[in-house]
This record gives sequence, structure tokens and C-alpha cells, in this order.
Amino acid sequence: MQVWMNGSFCDLDEASIPVTDRGFLLGDGFFETMRAHEGKIAWLDAHMGRLDHHAELIEFPLDLLPETEEVESVVQTLFEQVHRKDAVVRMTVSRGPGERGILPPDSPDPTILITAAPFDPIDPNVGLVVATSEKVRRNAHSVAGSIKSTNYLDNIAAKQEARKYGADDAIILSADGHVAETSVANLFGIAGDSLWTPDEDTGILCGLARDYVLQWAEEAELEISTDPKTPEELREFDAVFTANALQGLRVVDRIDGYVVGVPASTFFTKLALKVEESLCNGIVV
Repeated sequence: MQVWMNGSFCDLDEASIPVTDRGFLLGDGFFETMRAHEGKIAWLDAHMGRLDHHAELIEFPLDLLPETEEVESVVQTLFEQVHRKDAVVRMTVSRGPGERGILPPDSPDPTILITAAPFDPIDPNVGLVVATSEKVRRNAHSVAGSIKSTNYLDNIAAKQEARKYGADDAIILSADGHVAETSVANLFGIAGDSLWTPDEDTGILCGLARDYVLQWAEEAELEISTDPKTPEELREFDAVFTANALQGLRVVDRIDGYVVGVPASTFFTKLALKVEESLCNGIVV
């Protein structure tokens, strides 16, 4: 298995980082996870735009990131070893080696890694069981929480907690106790012909699948609400689902042990199909 690191391909077991790498020592870096179908990344321009946004927030020089055309070429090469129609591609960016201390070097020498691994799409109607995290809360003012930081400890802790409850994923609340997101996806609720999702000020990481769903809903002239909800209030929806740029949409069957919504919702099924078509064709709504 090969990976791409710092401008060249190498075998996975030969790839290495310096012991002074800030991404390893301090979580000083970010990443992006992308879906590739038959060698092409879905929503690539949007993913590259998010990488730029991550870089700007932590004052990482944009000119050190790979160009879109280079990423396309790298992924096509890595895809040849996947032997599936779909792959999960991850680009990880660390600020690279640095002196001891918190402040980064003025001229970073980053570590940039791109990997590809087989991915099997999941039927969106195979329901998720989720449980509300008691440990973790989202902070709307957190820099790390507003990007895909290489420090993912909050998400890891929430996922571990969910597993102890016998759930697939965790619902993470905002600082004031309202529903924010799961450990890996954004949340939506369907009520009749209207759509609900948590507001950005809950501290969520707004994903590309969330953007797609909201844009589709606006073009369909559906009512969209972002009013605060508690986990208990989610039970009132016709359907609850998650949105993630890798997995697409997934219906939620149970929240904290309670059955939620109607999995066979026509609204959800239609929307899930559109998202999956977009992920396979790379077409943004």
C-alpha cells in the first residue's frame, strides 16, 4: 500500500514524520476526509476550499498546500491500489517540525500526507442508534472545533461514550445544552415539508453534506428552521438523519433508547438518493 507524502509516493511502512513534528506533539494541524468514486473526488473544489479555510484560521500559509490539480493526480494514482469503486481519501496537514514551545515557526516546513483506502457505501436506510454525550460539549468560540483539527479528542471521547451506551454514535450538545451534531456528522430533522438543522452558533463544524442539503432545500423552496432543540424534542420529527460527505445521509432509528421518526420517509429517501448521486458524479446541487 502506497501513500503520498511531501511531494512523492512511498510505501506505507516507509512513511515517517520527525519526532519534533507539531502535528504529532501538539495537534497543530488539520485534515479533510473525502469520498472518491472511480478515482475522482466528489466535491473536490469545495473540499479544497475548506482546507484553505482551515489553514487561514490557524495562520498556515496557503501557498504550502497542494494545488487542486496535484491532488487530483495523486488520488488517481492511489486509487489504482484500492480495487473498489469507492475510496476514502484523507489529506492530513501538520505544521511540521518546530522548536519546543507553543508558538509555531515563522517559516513552517509542513508534513502533508494523502492516503486512500477502500470504502463501502452504506444504505442510508440502515438506521443509526445514537446517544447523547454527557462528557462533551461544543464551544462556539473554539478554533479547534471550527476546523477538522488533528486534535480530535472531544470526538473520540464522545464516540467511546456512545459505544458504552450501545450506540453507533453520540449526539453532542452545545454549551447551553441544545443539540449540535454527532461526533462525525451534522444533524437534520424532517417535519412535514420542512427541514430543521442546528444553527452554526451551536459550535458545529458545518460539513459539505450539510451545505448540499440546505442548498437543495432552498432551491426546492422548503421551510428551513434552526431553532434550538433538546434531544427529547428530536422525537417529534417525522424523521431524523445525519449528513456526512463520506457516508452521505443516514437515517436515525433511536435516540437515547427512544424510537424516532419513520425510516421509510419519502422525503428522506428522495434526498438521500440525490446526495449519493452527487457523491458518485461529483456534481454539486
